Amino acid sequence: MAQAEDTGGLSDRPGYYEGYIQGLRRFYHGPHFGTLKEHEEWLVLVYDRDQAKADRGRGYQHGLQGIKPLAMSCSRTYEGSVS
Repeated sequence: MAQAEDTGGLSDRPGYYEGYIQGLRRFYHGPHFGTLKEHEEWLVLVYDRDQAKADRGRGYQHGLQGIKPLAMSCSRTYEGSVS
């Protein structure tokens, strides 16, 4: 999870990583994390016309499945320099 949190700050798709982290938490804790209503709201985001919301939904679904996040696409390195 720490890697996903670090990556989210460097990515040009921070919403995806926000959703991914939320999904990982639900994956790990199960129904004890969040409410059923919140879970359902996250699940349907993937269908939103707003691309940022859809990215959060895709990230949530990937985290919920416990799969690796999408490859990072960013213009910075971990040291903070521009590449």
